[in-house]
Amino acid sequence: MATVRLVAGKGGVGKTTVTAALALHAAGRGERVLLVSTDPTGALGQIFPGVTDRVRTVAPGLEVVELTRPAVLARWRERFGEEVYRVLRSLLPVERDVLDYLEGVPGLEEEFLLSYLLDALDSGQYDRILWDAAPTAGTLALLEAQALFYDHLTQAHRLYLKLQGYLKGADPTPLIEGWRILTGRILAMLRTPTRAWVVAQPERLPVVQGLELMAALERFGIALERAVLNRVLPEAACPGCAFYEARVREQRVWARRWRERSPVPVRQLPELASPPLAAAELERLGRLLEEESDADPHA
Repeated sequence: MATVRLVAGKGGVGKTTVTAALALHAAGRGERVLLVSTDPTGALGQIFPGVTDRVRTVAPGLEVVELTRPAVLARWRERFGEEVYRVLRSLLPVERDVLDYLEGVPGLEEEFLLSYLLDALDSGQYDRILWDAAPTAGTLALLEAQALFYDHLTQAHRLYLKLQGYLKGADPTPLIEGWRILTGRILAMLRTPTRAWVVAQPERLPVVQGLELMAALERFGIALERAVLNRVLPEAACPGCAFYEARVREQRVWARRWRERSPVPVRQLPELASPPLAAAELERLGRLLEEESDADPHA
């Protein structure tokens, strides 16, 4: 069965690098991999130049796509726009530009962004889907919007069923029920084949936000798999350098907090002199992340 690996964390901690490393390593082992970014900063293009909102093969077994708001909303129009317009037209004297207004409905963009992952999972084309999520606040907003959207659709469906005898023209209940079923399947995807990796670096804000994110993911029913501590300074790299040694001591405090409070095993990556952009460097990082022997996360 295909799996979805969600990689999340505060912006700037290296989660896109971690996701790319895991994707390249999985493809190198012979898996069919799709790497999807929903991070609005578009950092994936720095690793794989030329990445767009259309799937592109960047290495043997590895396809990459960077989803944008226009691409997601175009997907919604293609899939449901005509049916929505037909229903509204039967109830109200509206023109097609009503669809522009509906694109701003809370939860709609998140619904079809996640439906992209669901369709990829259902397609059978991939063994693993790597999901480079938005920074912490965006990820939580997306998950909360899905839950609220599902509740809203459930209530709307019940309401329209009661009004069914009074409706004239096109009946909106099949459309609303179709959306509700889709949202339910998306929530099930997040709670079954999805496993989360949360990335932080040993500083106060990334660690605090990362721990809060792990707790929130567990509340949503998303299983945690790993916690990554990125950009750890080597302790003996600059003997006698007061500033460097102070930074190392500060990192040690927050690294200890991360290990002590993480409910899952911790993987640690060192600070590098330059970003690992070459495929070989990323594969090496992926190997470190995947194949490091399981250890006590509090060690």
